[in-house]
Amino acid sequence: MSKVSRRSFMRGALAAGAFPLLPGCFSAKKYLANSKVRLAGCGVGGMGGEGIRQLFATGLCDVVALCDTDLGASHTQKNLKKFPKAARFHDFREMFDKMADGFDACTAGVPDHSHFPIAMRAMKEGKAIYSEKPLGHAFHEIQVMIDAAEKYGAVTQMGNQGHSCDSYYQMRDYVKNGVIDPNKVKKIETHMNYPRRWHKWNGKVDRIPVTTCPRPETMSEKDWTTWLGTVADDLPFSKDLAYGEWRSWYKLGNGCLGDWGAHIMDGIHEFFELGLPTEIVVSDVSGWNKFVFPMKDTLTFKFAATTKRKALDVVWREGIGNLPELPKGFCVKSGDGSIPKSGGQSFDKLKEIRPGKEIWMEDGVVWQGCSHNDPLIMSGAADAQIPDWECRGGGCNWPNQHYENFLRAVRGEIKTTSPFAVAGPLSQVFTLGCIAQRLNRSLKFDPVKKEFIGDAEANALLSPVPRKGWEEYYRV
Repeated sequence: MSKVSRRSFMRGALAAGAFPLLPGCFSAKKYLANSKVRLAGCGVGGMGGEGIRQLFATGLCDVVALCDTDLGASHTQKNLKKFPKAARFHDFREMFDKMADGFDACTAGVPDHSHFPIAMRAMKEGKAIYSEKPLGHAFHEIQVMIDAAEKYGAVTQMGNQGHSCDSYYQMRDYVKNGVIDPNKVKKIETHMNYPRRWHKWNGKVDRIPVTTCPRPETMSEKDWTTWLGTVADDLPFSKDLAYGEWRSWYKLGNGCLGDWGAHIMDGIHEFFELGLPTEIVVSDVSGWNKFVFPMKDTLTFKFAATTKRKALDVVWREGIGNLPELPKGFCVKSGDGSIPKSGGQSFDKLKEIRPGKEIWMEDGVVWQGCSHNDPLIMSGAADAQIPDWECRGGGCNWPNQHYENFLRAVRGEIKTTSPFAVAGPLSQVFTLGCIAQRLNRSLKFDPVKKEFIGDAEANALLSPVPRKGWEEYYRV
């Protein structure tokens, strides 16, 4: 751990209640008209690097710091060259210790298991935080993030970009205006059937990692320990773990559900007011093992009735060939990237379809949607036959609108569309599904107590024990 600073002492004192927390004392600074947000980016390559560039492309921020545990590797070069004046760090803790006064917001475009400590440090330091999805790796970690965002009044956003564009506003308006009534829904299917990273092992994995190899010259042993972060195990460096492969492993990632669920289920979860499930039923499993996600499985999330709607089930299918029932007029492929068009392919020959969802209504109507910004269409109906919604027809600047939404919120102009209060419970649903996949059994859950019923092994996975020295991040 880095040397304890005055800032660290103040955080500890606040956590202990030594000083009263004044309303707004951790809110974003007051911005002058047209002033730019000073941004620090954690995670310089891959999707994290793309997010930094997208934020910069809005014209609302200056990139003042870049942080990556493998800084200097080939996948970081694009951003290092694009932002040559930005300060550079290998450890986000050092970045905060040395220049927290020099930036207003930061990103966490890093592996699933590392979103949590970066976000917690940012919120305690009074910074706005843009975290990639899913919000966190473990259920309890996400709850701590939700609680911290509320306590510190932090500006927060999760990176499910469609939540600021057509698909978001359409679902909001359709539910509000009764076009889609949750009380008249027959069933909900969600799915992602593309090949995934862990499929190359065909479920035959008996250790983590599968192979080891030397660390690259751009990453020191200390950097690798920092990469592991809160993970308690001293795992050796491996290309089977780093560079995106972390998503395959229960210990580090949230699999297909964590990767794609936020782009497919988000509107349904928020506007149907689903909350947390009472049961997760596991079926159709193949290629299960104790280390990486299955080759194929189906999860049924059961949500109890509320005063506003009846009980609902949301089915999630992943794996090649694990397709849902397809309605008449189903659109196999995307035509223009916005409104899907029929592909004309015979359903019985399909092995994969675009990631998406189908909402089957009791009157026979089926609303079909893909992911991200793709809006819903009525299966078999022409585009002109479906009702309008706010911002339809060019009102959305995809994908920059989500990034712009965050930066404008940092400047105090608007609120974010996917703050931790909204994105957190959605991401918690995914963590519960991942636990059911990991244990390969159905589970009953108490949404009030936020614990599994009669399953100690499952409950232990809600709150993994952190690596020694990282406990401070679990205190709000």
